[in-house]
Amino acid sequence: MKKIDSFILRAFVGPFIATFFIALLVLILQFLWKYIDDLVGKGLELGIVAELMFYMSATMVPLAMPIAVLLAAIMTLGNIGENYELVAIKSSGISLIRFIMPLIIVAVLVSGLSFLFANNIGPVANLKAMTMLYSVTRQRPALNIKPGVFNDGIQNYVIYVGELAKGGREMRNIIIYDHSERQGNVNSLYAERGEMHRNEADSSLVFLLYNGYQVEEPASGGNPSGPGRNPTNAFIRNNFTEYRMLFDLSNFSFNQADENMFKNSIKLMNVNQLTAHNDSIRKKMTDRVSYLEANLKTNFIFFKDSTFFKTYQAQLNHPEINPLLQNQTNFAQILTEFPPNMAVEIKQAATRNARNVKNFARLEKTQQGNYENQIIKAGVILHQKITLSLACFVLFLIGAPLGAIIRRGGLGMPMIVAIAFFLSFHILSTIGKKMAESKLISPFLGGWMPLFILFPVGLFFIYKAMNDSALFNIENYLPRLKWGAKFFTKKTVLLKNK
Repeated sequence: MKKIDSFILRAFVGPFIATFFIALLVLILQFLWKYIDDLVGKGLELGIVAELMFYMSATMVPLAMPIAVLLAAIMTLGNIGENYELVAIKSSGISLIRFIMPLIIVAVLVSGLSFLFANNIGPVANLKAMTMLYSVTRQRPALNIKPGVFNDGIQNYVIYVGELAKGGREMRNIIIYDHSERQGNVNSLYAERGEMHRNEADSSLVFLLYNGYQVEEPASGGNPSGPGRNPTNAFIRNNFTEYRMLFDLSNFSFNQADENMFKNSIKLMNVNQLTAHNDSIRKKMTDRVSYLEANLKTNFIFFKDSTFFKTYQAQLNHPEINPLLQNQTNFAQILTEFPPNMAVEIKQAATRNARNVKNFARLEKTQQGNYENQIIKAGVILHQKITLSLACFVLFLIGAPLGAIIRRGGLGMPMIVAIAFFLSFHILSTIGKKMAESKLISPFLGGWMPLFILFPVGLFFIYKAMNDSALFNIENYLPRLKWGAKFFTKKTVLLKNK
């Protein structure tokens, strides 16, 4: 390896690693911002949150790769251009393409690694992340008893605590409403003080209450557990010096969902699985079409060999009807050969068959449309897996010449330009996906549209960089802007004089 190759590689590796982790961090923060309401206040263990973050970060690696390559390429070539090292390299007879050739090879390797990661590791990470996220979102909020606040976190109970002391273990002025009978506050408990602690053995919350009483409104007939309440009955009051209550907290524990719930999602398939999925759907479509044709011919069609005519076979064997039936035309004339009551019966049967055909065809059309939508969605995901990986190479072709043209290092101007072009790629990807799902374009074109548009842009920037074009130098455009301003002013004066 020549020194110049080693020099450009060392200059690129550092910014690439740094920008990759920065991009990954930004994507994780975006996820946290989106699901912060589902994560906060549920008493999740740090290990569960860390596991969810690990799987989510793994799913975002293919998306962070293109950003890192684009930003690192702009920063590397910008730093070299800003220090006039690029001018010295060109003056020694080395072309820009030869100079960045090691980075082109690195961009190709990064694209390949990104595809392998997205195709093999990505689906597994997605499955784990989706399962964890589903489990977290279904997790009930943690029980959080605060002083002076009515808490209804425990099912069928409302708990009020006036004061808390000693880390929340000791309580004073306690009120507990039992709503297990679904009839309002007919069972209440009051205590001067108490203690609470968690029983880890059976996932229960233990309340030890002291110096209190329980008030219960009896049901009709004096049976407290009987149906109906009589407001004229006296309340039953039971005093106690010590009372023990257990609350089941098993619903507050974290329960991992079954991964098999999400295994059939097309978002969790690799390229081979997506291809097999589409082949399977197409076979289903073909089989259903064959089934539809067979059903229509044997049950619904008003022809000689149909089930409908076989029902009236005895009436169709005389010579006046058979010649008409052979042509399968002029059915009105055929009906005149039948007795009136039988002709009415045949018309009614034909109407029922026609209605069945219409309903059957409508259902089949809906099912075929659903199959087609599944094929389109799987096709878009398949092509976007490939294009997102190749975006590392295409965005490098944009970033490297842009850095050579801009000649600015650091994170200022390169960051702005990188964000602009990556947003362009993301917007074009979204537009292509929506157009493909709307059946305006094919899934192939919808997935590859961003690269078809951005690849010529990269070639244009390379051409400009090789010719030392001051593409972003505002001074080159000032004479044209001044000429345009003078021309516009002159036209305005002429129009006013007229």
